[in-house]
Amino acid sequence: MKLTRIRYFFNYYYLAIASFVIVLLLTLLVYQETYQRVQERNEKLFNLKISQVQVDIENRMRDYIQILKGGKALYKASESVTRSDWAIYVKWLQIEENYPGIQGIGFAPYLRSDELPQHIAQVEAEKLEEAPDYIIFPEGKREIYTPISFIEPFTGRNRRAFGFDMFSDPRRREAMERARDSGDPVLSGKVQLIQENEKDRQPGFLIYLPVYEGKVHLENTTDRRRLLKGFVYCPFRSQDLFKAILGNEYTDIDIEVYDGTKPTIASLLFDTDTIAHYLQEKKQGYYQNTVTSQIAGNTWTLYFTSLPAFETATHTDLPAFILQGGILLAILVLFIGISQANVRKSNHLKQTITDNATAALFMMDANGYCTFMNPAAEHMTGYTFEEIRQQPLHNMIHHTHPDGTPYPLSECPIDRALPTNNAMRAHEDVFIRKGGEFFNVTCAARPIFEAGIPVATVIEVRDITKDKRARAALSESEARFRSMAESAPVMIWIIDADRQCTYLNKQWLVFTGQTLEQGLGRGWQAAMHPDDREKSARIYLEANRRQAPFRLEYRLKHMTEGYKWVVSTGSPRFHTNQEFIGYIGSVIDISEIKEAENKIKKNALLLQKVFEQVPAIVGLIEASEKKYILVNPILQDMYENRDLLGKTVKEAHPGRQGKILMDITEEVLRTGKPFSSKEMPLVIDRNLDGNLVTHYFNIVFQPLVNEMDAIEAIMLFAVDVTELVTARQKLSYINQELSRKNQELTQINNDLDSFVYTASHDLKAPIANLEGLSTMLRRKLQKQLGPVEDQLLTLVQQSINKLQSTIRDLAEITKVQKEKNIHTEPLLLADVLHDVTEDIRNLIESAEARITMDLQVQELVYARKNLRSIIYNLLSNAIKYRSPDRMPQITISTRMEDGRVVLCIQDNGLGLKPNQQEKLFSMFKRFHTHVEGTGIGLYIIKRIIENNGGSIEVESEYGVGTVFKVYFHAG
Repeated sequence: MKLTRIRYFFNYYYLAIASFVIVLLLTLLVYQETYQRVQERNEKLFNLKISQVQVDIENRMRDYIQILKGGKALYKASESVTRSDWAIYVKWLQIEENYPGIQGIGFAPYLRSDELPQHIAQVEAEKLEEAPDYIIFPEGKREIYTPISFIEPFTGRNRRAFGFDMFSDPRRREAMERARDSGDPVLSGKVQLIQENEKDRQPGFLIYLPVYEGKVHLENTTDRRRLLKGFVYCPFRSQDLFKAILGNEYTDIDIEVYDGTKPTIASLLFDTDTIAHYLQEKKQGYYQNTVTSQIAGNTWTLYFTSLPAFETATHTDLPAFILQGGILLAILVLFIGISQANVRKSNHLKQTITDNATAALFMMDANGYCTFMNPAAEHMTGYTFEEIRQQPLHNMIHHTHPDGTPYPLSECPIDRALPTNNAMRAHEDVFIRKGGEFFNVTCAARPIFEAGIPVATVIEVRDITKDKRARAALSESEARFRSMAESAPVMIWIIDADRQCTYLNKQWLVFTGQTLEQGLGRGWQAAMHPDDREKSARIYLEANRRQAPFRLEYRLKHMTEGYKWVVSTGSPRFHTNQEFIGYIGSVIDISEIKEAENKIKKNALLLQKVFEQVPAIVGLIEASEKKYILVNPILQDMYENRDLLGKTVKEAHPGRQGKILMDITEEVLRTGKPFSSKEMPLVIDRNLDGNLVTHYFNIVFQPLVNEMDAIEAIMLFAVDVTELVTARQKLSYINQELSRKNQELTQINNDLDSFVYTASHDLKAPIANLEGLSTMLRRKLQKQLGPVEDQLLTLVQQSINKLQSTIRDLAEITKVQKEKNIHTEPLLLADVLHDVTEDIRNLIESAEARITMDLQVQELVYARKNLRSIIYNLLSNAIKYRSPDRMPQITISTRMEDGRVVLCIQDNGLGLKPNQQEKLFSMFKRFHTHVEGTGIGLYIIKRIIENNGGSIEVESEYGVGTVFKVYFHAG
């Protein structure tokens, strides 16, 4: 009986027992794996600390190199750097606060032996009184010296280094020569600093950065050696430096720093304790590692050892918990397995699910052959199970790349999942159907173990051809959206559910001046006006709570124009599963709309003021009852402030004038056309006392219609022009008087022109006689004239010449003023210019003037003598009034401008002051007396030009030159 029960128990519960054993084995495996992972994690933590130490050291050394580059820049930017300049530079760096660990910052000039005396004298002259004597040591003659002349802070230990020739030390010299030839900062090997004494002696090193003469970048070693000026350098005491860098953050590991790649006691720069663990035969600590760092052309070896504090901090009881929990789980599985007998019927259901699964399922043995495939797999590949098992699965569905090249089995990730004991998930690949068609798939593969040995692989395959197309379409859609967003004339943004901005288009960046990095996240809020942020956040949060659209107005900072009003609208975004994922929206600049609204408000107020203050009669008549519904103060004042509101036109204006105005009102209402009349007479009884006064009005009855084109009201607008009518009557009389006076002035002007012409004509003969008598007198008394008499006769002759010139100019003015309808002809400007330059050839050559021409317009219809006179005057003036400081340069050009021909004559002569240009074209006006002239030439040509419908302009700068522009009609 007992035996039967035992047999029944094993037959019925063999799976539970097997499960118990498997779970127990898995627990042991997981325990082993976890224990190993814990050790790996601890090792990663240890290595992470190593990386942090390495980064801290390298970053700090880069900071020191940047300080040296700043010192080099000081030398590059200055003609010379004094001790005071250097001390100020180092003081402002605040190295003790900002860069702890550095011993100082100094400069050592690169000197040849013959430059040494001058250098010593210069340093002695600049050093402070309390500073020690500047003595270069060690003694001895050398070809090159690099003495420490600047070292800051110039206190304590650093004073011992003052004057030390670093080039005398082989290790320092090797680093300086490498820096000199490369132009880069170089870190020296381990040295003993001159600053050290017998107390607290530490290893040290230095960083050198070369400084060259000049400000150009040197490309080769020869130039660098030739132009070397000296070295900016920093000395370091190793213990001080590394303690400053590491601080108290790494107390659970031991750190050793060696100079070079071969750690020795001699190369040890720093150790956190007194034991050089690297050199111990029996290594202490559970974890050790060695790394190297390249710093300024030198290599440091860093050795790390874990201390008990690290091992205590990283200890975990997780593996023990897993072992205990696994044993308990195995026991629990045993009891659970017993219940599995009741669910063996579900195996059939599982098989049904496998057969009807939409994903293709394959089972592949250790040799790569398919041992199982479900119907979905047969449908996907086109193979039956009997066909596909004939060859390895790879050779059936995965043997060729889409480009036709073979796909080696050794590269197949699916086939390698079993031998490498690696599961694979979401792997995308391309399979081949029976007919040779390629199709996209995603695969998941997992090895199956028996007794800890991988024996098969389960492969799940899904055809993702449609998904690929959908993703491609989605990608194209996203690209199309971004293209449209970037091209949209508005600012576009996308915000996720946490108010983090994930997209801003180009218009936002252009408007605000933010970079994309500045605007993403919540950086976009920095561009919003501070006073608008709270209100905007309140509106957004309420909309976000309801997942509803929102609209808000706020001020956004423009890149150049300050804050501008914008309106932002947002629409909620939902995932395909209806999960809320944020907002997409746009921002539009409404500053112009805001300004327009403000203008409308201002205009409304202004309209109210205009209605109340306009110096005219304004009233509004309601159409149906013909009553006043609005009257302005002037209309009220006309009737001694009688209340006109609510009264009909006839009631408000009693008597005949009321009937006239009522007839006009009815006519406008009937026809829909406005009525207007000028100087309409109306008889007004202001006080209803029979005292009638006639006024004249410019009056308008304007119908006002609604959207249905029906007249709702009539606006009465009238201006009292009684005074204007009276004034016009007076003006008529005044105009008659002015006409008579104008005729008299015209007659006087004609008489004056006749007088000028007659006087100039009649004076020619007497002046000619004076000239002849003067010439005869000089000839008769030639031998009797003394110096005084000869000078007097010369002055008389000059006066006669000036008088003749004045008479000719007056005659010319009269002629110009009387010229009407002078004959014009087509003229080639080049010919006229040639004639003029030939006439003044001697003047041009004597002044060595250079004349250039740019005639875009070749022909002009004009009077020949007038055009010649214009060009002659302007060109000769340009040469006569030249600057004595430069050779005359004259440019003559023509062009078309607004339908007119423009002639420009530009010179580089004396020029005119602004107050002189206003009087330039006045008669007899001259501004330069060193050249002969009457001051009438420019007046004449201005009259000629204006008589022919043209104009002349001048642009001049004193001491630079003058440009004359003559505008002719194109015809």
